[in-house]
Amino acid sequence: MAQTQRARALYRLVTGILVGSFLTGAIYMVKAETSQIENLTGTLFFHRYTEYGAWDAELLSLDLQTGSLSQVNKEWKSMISPINAHIDINGEYMTFMGTQAGLYENEWDVFVSQWNGSNWDEPVNLTGPNGKRDEDPKFSPNGKTIVYKENGVLATVERTGGAKTYLSLGEAQSSMPYYRTNGTDILFEREGKIFLQTASGDIEMDAGKAGISSYYPIGVDDERFLFTRVQDSKRDAIRWGYYDGRPSEDLFFNNDYWDSSDPYPYQDAKDFIFLVSGDHSIFLGGYNLVIADLRAQKVINIDDLYDEINSNLQELGPAWTKFTYFK
Repeated sequence: MAQTQRARALYRLVTGILVGSFLTGAIYMVKAETSQIENLTGTLFFHRYTEYGAWDAELLSLDLQTGSLSQVNKEWKSMISPINAHIDINGEYMTFMGTQAGLYENEWDVFVSQWNGSNWDEPVNLTGPNGKRDEDPKFSPNGKTIVYKENGVLATVERTGGAKTYLSLGEAQSSMPYYRTNGTDILFEREGKIFLQTASGDIEMDAGKAGISSYYPIGVDDERFLFTRVQDSKRDAIRWGYYDGRPSEDLFFNNDYWDSSDPYPYQDAKDFIFLVSGDHSIFLGGYNLVIADLRAQKVINIDDLYDEINSNLQELGPAWTKFTYFK
């Protein structure tokens, strides 16, 4: 590591410890102090951009064993600005949202790309161009179906394309769907609340507080899910939700000084989760990737493990898979 990089890392560490300890009790650690977290495996996908509507996103993959960082969409020609990737159960397909290249006016569509053994193939547009907002795609547990939002209506489409099935016609605007592990029920957001769509109807999962929005549910196992809730301070916070109706639980790193959002579990989320933090002690961009060590009750800036992952842009939408690529 160059001397300037060492100085930057040391300054970041000291500031992170002081600020984190004072405000939240969450301490940023350096690599030498994180022997357990050094054994992370698989691949982390995420995107970075200047802002949501800039259409300048890059989709990136980080090999958690080697530290190799690759731009997934570097050679793609037919679409631009891929964000919010999700990998199927076999690690062979990736879905995400972006826009078809060359349109007079960009629009969000749902795409799928296949891993060919050395690269991610040119994506296929599954939903457009259709003049609609097709967003938030996620694979079903068997990897054959993709659930997404089309202009506020939950919909599904097969990974291979074809006709769409609409799941919430006539209901209030719904978004951010995510399959439960049973492969039939679907978590989603509606009017600032988290619901579960089941064969017998939609069930409110977490009432929260009046006027306080919850969103972005991510299923973890058949008992729990992660989601984000806006706090009284107007800062985002991540919580555990439970399918059995238990009250949701706050995570240790939430605070009133910056946002914590976009959670994604590492393995079964018993040890670690990836998330996006607006922590002011990371002097890069506005949102950056961090890792929460749930057992040690500490937060680690991902740069302290892999160096130079966060940038002056916004790093968002982490999604983990156990598979590795670009060997």
